[in-house]
Amino acid sequence: MKCPKCQFENPEGMKFCVDCGNKLEVICPKCGFGNAPSHKFCGECGHNLTLPAPEPIHKDLSFDEKIDKIQRYLPKGLTEKILSQRDRIEGERKQVTVMFCDMEGFTSLSEKIGPEEAYDIVDQVYELLIHKVHDYEGTVNEMTGDGIMALFGAPIALEEAPQRALWAAHAIHREIAEFDQHQKDFGPIRMRIGIHSGPVVVGTLGNDLRVEFKAVGDTVNLASRMEHLAEPGTTYVTRDIFKQARGMFEFENLGKKVIKGKGESISVYKVLPDRKGVHRPRLGSERMIFSDMVGRSS
Repeated sequence: MKCPKCQFENPEGMKFCVDCGNKLEVICPKCGFGNAPSHKFCGECGHNLTLPAPEPIHKDLSFDEKIDKIQRYLPKGLTEKILSQRDRIEGERKQVTVMFCDMEGFTSLSEKIGPEEAYDIVDQVYELLIHKVHDYEGTVNEMTGDGIMALFGAPIALEEAPQRALWAAHAIHREIAEFDQHQKDFGPIRMRIGIHSGPVVVGTLGNDLRVEFKAVGDTVNLASRMEHLAEPGTTYVTRDIFKQARGMFEFENLGKKVIKGKGESISVYKVLPDRKGVHRPRLGSERMIFSDMVGRSS
């Protein structure tokens, strides 16, 4: 059975993942009960576990709906400002910080309050995430499942891009916790956040500011892997982020983890709660991405 936490393929009969120690169980799609991997029927409600998983019970946004939602919260004039310089942005090699943020707990939420109300909650969560990213001058590149992919350093070049991503992550966790407190009718909502910084080449920049990358290394993929590893309510980052931000943030070293698609284990760090009295970014210091290339190496 493949471990849902670390994606390791375990031998038959294992009750716990031999790679990360996570409990291996098959969650019943009907009642949410955790069954042993060998079970064919749910021990709680009798549902046939060999049947294909049902379609998601909440409505997926269309591409146009996602773009409309992202564009709705962009600071006024930002789209025009960036697109006016498109020819000087595309094709640049750039150090970019990538954040993946995904909501944990939608299934239990929809079981308690129903799919329509649950969809409304997710819609509010999307808005919160987009606002917090923009507060630290990041841009939302796309909406992914029950979360977002955000960029810090493209298409707008920023000072302290990794730090801004971490401040945004702290803000997201705080806002989600506060939002959760005002929603007493269902179980907790938590975000899993993964962040990595590395080189990319900016390819096509669409009219919606969605950036298509020409791969240089695996910056985007590794940020996604950090999010998959993260426990609900936490932010996991790579050593690259740790090295650039350790003077402003506190981290717990989780050791090296096996990452799918990587030949060597990767050092992973958990970001600890926000430190008080640390430097905050001077907002409004963004520059177009081409201006950051002069006299600097990526």
